[in-house]
Amino acid sequence: MKTIGQTLKYIFLAVAALVTLVPVLYVFFYSFKSNQELITGGSLLPEEWTWSNYSEVWDKLDFSLYFYNSVVFAVVSAGMSVFMGAMAGYVFARTNFPGKKVLSLLIIGVMFISLGPMTLYPKFKLAVDWGLTDSIYTIPLVALYGLGASVFLYEGFVKSLGKDMDEAGIMDGAGYFTRFFRLTLPLMAPITATFFLLEFIAEWNNYILPLVMSIGNPDTKTLTVGVVELRNSGTGAAAWNLLLAGSMISVIPVLTVFILLNRQIVGGLAQGAVKG
Repeated sequence: MKTIGQTLKYIFLAVAALVTLVPVLYVFFYSFKSNQELITGGSLLPEEWTWSNYSEVWDKLDFSLYFYNSVVFAVVSAGMSVFMGAMAGYVFARTNFPGKKVLSLLIIGVMFISLGPMTLYPKFKLAVDWGLTDSIYTIPLVALYGLGASVFLYEGFVKSLGKDMDEAGIMDGAGYFTRFFRLTLPLMAPITATFFLLEFIAEWNNYILPLVMSIGNPDTKTLTVGVVELRNSGTGAAAWNLLLAGSMISVIPVLTVFILLNRQIVGGLAQGAVKG
């Protein structure tokens, strides 16, 4: 019976891995096809490997600028999201204040109702009026939204730590901010690293917001926006070969980060699941 269970487990994992990897394999092999072969169809493997797709993308795409913009946008957005989530989670876990339940309900409501398309124009209008679209360093301020999941993640983690440490800090005269920054925040390191990486990947792949915010300033385009625009760089039909080759190039930085830090990500998720 145990053997059957193990076999079913491996079959399920193999199917899940296959379903996940098939689209990636398609993009990888199709990125070596000519545009004509892509349009006319064919097998998964290219009839003739067109290596020039990658060199053409490298020449047409201002890779260094777009890569830098993507790193700044993803790092600043993820950092602010993690920091705000950690502070809000600590307040909800350690403080009783009027309207706490109402605020919790509002945060839950935002988590389950997609406000992205509705709030895009107001965000863009405010960003233009306040001059936030002029620099890649200020655009991440517009992306600071959707803290619901991080707030509840950190709230559950802080509650699992117990109140003994905070009570000892109060006995020693530590203030509210001292207890957060010097006692609690260091203990949040594993879950913070995991959440930061997940937010980094999400913002790296963010397309709509950087596209809208860079309308009036092309120098603030991110790598994702630049890669999608490669589709229109052909002389006639859409240049799907360049789009796919650019997509593979844009995946390399995130894939490298994940390979290097996958143990920390999995460990942090497991720890958060146990303590949350």
